[in-house]
Amino acid sequence: MQLTARLGPAMALAAALALVGAERGAAGDGDITVRGAYYKERSTRVAQPMVDGRFDLGPDGELRAHALVDSISSASVASGAIGDSFSERRFEMGASYLHRVGLMRLGGGLRFSSEPDYQSAFAHLRGEADLGDRNTTIALYLAGGRDAVSNEGAQNPMSAGIEGVLYTSVGSVSLSQVLTPVLVGQLTYDLAHLDGFQENPYRSVAAGGVLEPERVPETRTRHAAQAALRGFVAATRSTLIGSYRLYADDWGVVGNTPEVRLVQQIIPSLDLHLRYRYHHQNAAEFYEPVYDSADPAMEPYITDDAKLGRLTTQTFGGKLEVGVDLFGVTDGPMAGARAQASFDYITQSTYYGNAVSAQLAISVPFAY
Repeated sequence: MQLTARLGPAMALAAALALVGAERGAAGDGDITVRGAYYKERSTRVAQPMVDGRFDLGPDGELRAHALVDSISSASVASGAIGDSFSERRFEMGASYLHRVGLMRLGGGLRFSSEPDYQSAFAHLRGEADLGDRNTTIALYLAGGRDAVSNEGAQNPMSAGIEGVLYTSVGSVSLSQVLTPVLVGQLTYDLAHLDGFQENPYRSVAAGGVLEPERVPETRTRHAAQAALRGFVAATRSTLIGSYRLYADDWGVVGNTPEVRLVQQIIPSLDLHLRYRYHHQNAAEFYEPVYDSADPAMEPYITDDAKLGRLTTQTFGGKLEVGVDLFGVTDGPMAGARAQASFDYITQSTYYGNAVSAQLAISVPFAY
């Protein structure tokens, strides 16, 4: 995979930062994680190198930062024009800060991304509070963003210019509760409101015997509620996780997503993660593969986006996580480092076909 070669300098940087931190002494702690992700389906391929950093700032503060590059290649269906293809890169940077005040944690962050036809800025605030001898945790998350969209990457130089702006507001509240010494439950509710340009500027829809640009409502309100249980089986050193998520929005889409996970310690410093996720949703109320009319008075909204149609996906995944001490590395800058390798196979009921997703990562702790 070409992605592995791209990560060489980033991995060297992670090791160098860990070495510098170790030489300075233990004024603080942190870690650097270098990750490479790869996604492939019939019409789209994404390679994504990423670097994450976590830094303790004094006894009560924590700073996190990340940078990534998406290398996206897409063709045919994904580009919105049969036979066309395009490649582009997306750059993203972000940082967040969390401060502990007694039994509370308060913080916020910023994230920016840019690609030729899409620029995004996002900000968030978060707060958490531990109650009941730390057996109960309440968390609140608020966020807002602005995206600028265009069709600058259109392959046809005669294409009319399309531009739009999308504003997003997000709120989330969650409750985590220790039910027994080995069982934890969690409830989460998410609310998102989108206002502005939500079309794919490259998508053309068959309507009235011609191809028309996609039209969808300017606003969309999304609701999602999730319940999860996490239990530990001491006899087998296993952690079992089950969750169910219900999604609904005012475009008429309703989705159901159950998921089960197993985290199994094989031997100390070697863990196996397994997951199965099922997702099913109905189509948006205005979705059609082909429309009889292109007249906005007859069909105000037209889309053949598969993600707004009836959709069923299944994800079968596995991950290995290993500590380098398993190989005898207990001293030096790499001591305490952990590596991960994961693979997901995703079945999809749409014309996009099935997909694969893989990640390689190494996390190196350091002190400063």
